[in-house]
Amino acid sequence: MIDMLATFVTSPRFARLPVRIRRTAIRAFWRVQCLLGRSPNFGLKPLFRSVLRMPSREADRLQREIGYQDLIATIGWSSLQHMDRASFERDVAAIDIPDGDVLAQLARDRKPIMLTPLHMGSFALPFARIMRDYFADRPMLILRARQDRVEETAVMRRITELGIDMRFLNIADKQTYLDAVRFARNGAVIVCFCDLPASYGSPEPVELFGQQCEIAMGIASLARVTGATIVPVAVHSSIAGDSVRIGQPFECYRTGADERARVANLIARHIEASVLAEPAQWHMWPRFYEYVARVAEEMPTVAEGIAA
Repeated sequence: MIDMLATFVTSPRFARLPVRIRRTAIRAFWRVQCLLGRSPNFGLKPLFRSVLRMPSREADRLQREIGYQDLIATIGWSSLQHMDRASFERDVAAIDIPDGDVLAQLARDRKPIMLTPLHMGSFALPFARIMRDYFADRPMLILRARQDRVEETAVMRRITELGIDMRFLNIADKQTYLDAVRFARNGAVIVCFCDLPASYGSPEPVELFGQQCEIAMGIASLARVTGATIVPVAVHSSIAGDSVRIGQPFECYRTGADERARVANLIARHIEASVLAEPAQWHMWPRFYEYVARVAEEMPTVAEGIAA
């Protein structure tokens, strides 16, 4: 029974069901997995107890919920490859953007835009909704610092076929970084994920959840050279659909350590607020130690407490 259901939830037929029905079925599937003792143990319980100050039972519940959220995100990518236009439009209509007036004003200003989301929720379709409703005459460029993933590239191609220009750009070398700058100046909406650990480049110290950490801070320099307005974004997913939360936009004109620290602090507060609102939906929890690894020598108790 479980194997049959697992096959069904990755099928084209399942992809064309309304999002509420798909996610209700996945929730039921996941509950059965938990009852049978088949839910994965991510080893995150000590992390939640140390960083989020959670009691043991709540940490166990959160770890199980993370498994469910990962499942709906993974199946969401698969579903996007199989949707017909009617299914796509129905799912897009189920996305809520409470602060859409902020995006509407930015669209009217015609300035370069840099969306800075977290790795949260099922974010591909909400990005498509943002483009369709507010930036229909612009392309969206999602920046990557590492290797392309075949499934995600296929999804972007599928969304483009449905009339929304979304693509990935790997900026691992100087030339493609310059391409991103050129695209932004020419009107593209740039997407640059803001919750990457320091190993992705331009490390900047911040405090996250009471821990001394470092995050990658290429956002500041890219915003400065393009003149883009930085728009904090977080996607929260539920049974009914997805909700796009828009933070307070800001700009980065100056250079120097103080400006980098200012931008990093704004980004860190955005990460904290978004994650604490829906902690199970942040896909970076299994990599949290990477954020503190570079400061571990100076603060060994932090590293020990998280890794325990």
